[in-house]
Amino acid sequence: MRKIIPLLIILLLAAQAMATVTIRAIQEVPSSSAGFYSAARQCNVLDINYTCDAGERVRAFAVEVNIDNGFYFSGIGDYNFGESSALTGGKTGYGIFPGKFRDVINPENPDWADSNYYPIAPAADADADGSGIGTHRVILELGSLYSGDANKPPASGTLCRLWVIPPRPAMDCNLQISVNTTRRGIVLEDGNQITPTLVARGLVSAGKVSFPECFPCWDCYTIQYNEFVTVWKPCCWCGQYTSQACPTPCPYQCKGDADCKFEGSLAQYRVASSDYAKLSQCWGKKATQMRADSLCMCADFDHKFEGSLAKYRVSSSDYAILLANWGKKATQLGGVCPNCN
Repeated sequence: MRKIIPLLIILLLAAQAMATVTIRAIQEVPSSSAGFYSAARQCNVLDINYTCDAGERVRAFAVEVNIDNGFYFSGIGDYNFGESSALTGGKTGYGIFPGKFRDVINPENPDWADSNYYPIAPAADADADGSGIGTHRVILELGSLYSGDANKPPASGTLCRLWVIPPRPAMDCNLQISVNTTRRGIVLEDGNQITPTLVARGLVSAGKVSFPECFPCWDCYTIQYNEFVTVWKPCCWCGQYTSQACPTPCPYQCKGDADCKFEGSLAQYRVASSDYAKLSQCWGKKATQMRADSLCMCADFDHKFEGSLAKYRVSSSDYAILLANWGKKATQLGGVCPNCN
């Protein structure tokens, strides 16, 4: 019995010293103060973060991220590349990507900044099955290369960020993160594997990513999305898209349909007298003058202000759109809103 007690103490101490690794795929939260670049970046980006909260460090990560419902990964960024170094101008982190290293890097004269060198397993590699950018599945593989304790990767940080493109009009998807056992998953610096805690979190609930606004925020919509946020998110700007906050579509608003209705029981014009009345009522007003009457923003057909100083929301360019589409039916308007520009 006396021999067993010390043994139990040693085992308990050993259990407490074991490394605990958590990997998180977390959707960034859009910021109302986001600028041109960051508005798009935060809207459709997944952060892949890690934390090692015990003494040992991770040597290599092999992680899969999957999405569904027609979503796909469009890009990757904010990853370290090359050797982990704390020297001037250097950065500590995980910058060795085995598959891409093999295909892209010349070990004698490595060009770590090569645009083809990034931490996604090549589509033709084992178990990759054609996955990668442009698909719903990516395999992330990242390792560290360093000399000296000062150059060790940090115990926690961001491995990379993944850009996501949603389908249209679907606005949510299921998100899954798992270890890739073909590549040994998570390997500690002593060579042992470890089973990490995996967390997938979107804005709605665990495992589900939901893009929160009805106005699209990816690719070519970036400038308009930023305006949408700036002017208190008028639902009518969302056009064909809807959300919980904006459940009613207004598919021709950007064509001059300020009231989101057709006129004439037989003709069913989308742009007619009631739209002109709304434009006249809101003519020459700034956003701050229109906040109390959010419907005034529906007469801002181009989703831009006019005048570098005055910054009118409803003015001559909006009138030009209304005039160009006057008396037209939906089939004559050349598609639904919002316009991609």
